[in-house]
Amino acid sequence: MFDDGRIVLTDESTKGLAIMNQEGELIKTIALEDECFDIAVIDKNTVATTLVMERKIVIVDVNSSRVQRSIRTKDECYGIISTGQQLVVSLWNKTIQFFDLSGNALSTLSTDDISLHCSVLNGKLYYTTHYSDAVYSTDLNGEDDWKFDFQKSVYPTGITHDAAGNIFVACRDSNNLMVIRPSGKKSRTILTEEDGLQKPRAINYNRKTNTLLVCNLSGQCFLYKVTN
Repeated sequence: MFDDGRIVLTDESTKGLAIMNQEGELIKTIALEDECFDIAVIDKNTVATTLVMERKIVIVDVNSSRVQRSIRTKDECYGIISTGQQLVVSLWNKTIQFFDLSGNALSTLSTDDISLHCSVLNGKLYYTTHYSDAVYSTDLNGEDDWKFDFQKSVYPTGITHDAAGNIFVACRDSNNLMVIRPSGKKSRTILTEEDGLQKPRAINYNRKTNTLLVCNLSGQCFLYKVTN
């Protein structure tokens, strides 16, 4: 989500991006060379998206609809986030790679299992592992802090944070969204199938507006205003 309310989504079926307003009205589409998996907002006009099979990240100016540059990754690339200064991307080979905004590789961390989605906040890295049904917290050197085990098959996918460090996780197979406390010791379910969740995959939290975006695998998306 952009701070002005625009929402940018990946569309695997058309190999491109869709820019929409908060009412769900399409503003424009941007065609890319291959299917894109995830997207990260860099600034008010620029996004980064992952082209899985091409093994690269493309930086796109949404105003001009032009690709500014491409960044090669070490393996198939999936989830991506922007910290404002860096891009952080989850790779198929059980690693998470860090780049600066110019595309220079900074570091690569190993994960305990295949992770398709990650998030970074306040010097901590968090990632979901759908095969082992867990969320991991590490420092930026890859040293484990804690592991949250769901104790059942939920297929955790998208992960994001609010400003207080609470961790929101979309659980695809259990059709719900959970929030985990920063300590990793407490959790609760805040959205379920009754709220419209059907195989939720992608989530994003706008920390300036306290707005949570949740997208189902089908492409249906929901916006929520988060209050204490």
